Amino acid sequence: MDTENRVILNIGGIRFETYKATLRKIPATRLSRLTEALANYDPILNEYFFDRHPGVFGQILNYYRTGKLHYPTNVCGPLFEEELEFWGLDSNQVEPCCWMTYTIHRDTQHTLAVLDRLDLDTDKPSEEEVARKFGMEDAFLEGRLTCWQKIKPKIWALFDEPYSSAAAKVK
Repeated sequence: MDTENRVILNIGGIRFETYKATLRKIPATRLSRLTEALANYDPILNEYFFDRHPGVFGQILNYYRTGKLHYPTNVCGPLFEEELEFWGLDSNQVEPCCWMTYTIHRDTQHTLAVLDRLDLDTDKPSEEEVARKFGMEDAFLEGRLTCWQKIKPKIWALFDEPYSSAAAKVK
């Protein structure tokens, strides 16, 4: 009988119906190993309940049906990765047409990590540290900096450090 071959999956309150054979197409995954002995099986409703994201699950079930894993653009990359991991699927199976969109979050996370390591919020160096950097420490300590020695570090910062001042940002 056809009803014996069908499976009802309640994912986050949304019911999905498919065939057991469909779920066995991708072996060694959570869905390929469903049995009525599992704690999430409800014999009264004759369904399996998973408190997971139903929007992402639609794409996952479609992958079992078609063999093509597409990235749903209405969710963020980390959520999609988390769902793939829960269901036991490999993120490398994402179709080429969706790969760039899917991996953008990885590139963004990498860039943010690099920026965090740059420590852009460091305090400005003291006047003494600037004088030492330009080899004018003795003159600074003795209080005999020339006008040029005072302005030289500012001109250098203007061209070499784009975030050192409003004028440097304009250049």
